[in-house]
Amino acid sequence: MDFDLFMERYGYKILLGIMAVVIIGLFAIPALGIARLIKTYGLEVGLMFIIVAAAYGFIVWRKSSEAYAKAHGKYFYDDKWYKRR
Repeated sequence: MDFDLFMERYGYKILLGIMAVVIIGLFAIPALGIARLIKTYGLEVGLMFIIVAAAYGFIVWRKSSEAYAKAHGKYFYDDKWYKRR
C-alpha cells in the first residue's frame, strides 16, 4: 500500500484521533490541576479558586475581549472609518 492510499484510507481517522487527544488534554489538564489543588488545600480553597477564576473570566476577560474586538472592527474591518474621522 502506498502512502497516498494509506492517507486516503486512514488519514482522517488519525487526524481525528490526534484532535481528540488535544481537546481532551485541554479539558483534562486543568481539571486534574484543580483536583490536586482541592486534595492539597481542601475543598474551601479549591472552590474559592474556581469562583475567582469564573469571576475573572466573566468580568475582566470579557471586557478586554470586547474592547479588542471593537478595536479590530474599527481599524481593520471598517472600510469607511478613515472617512468618518
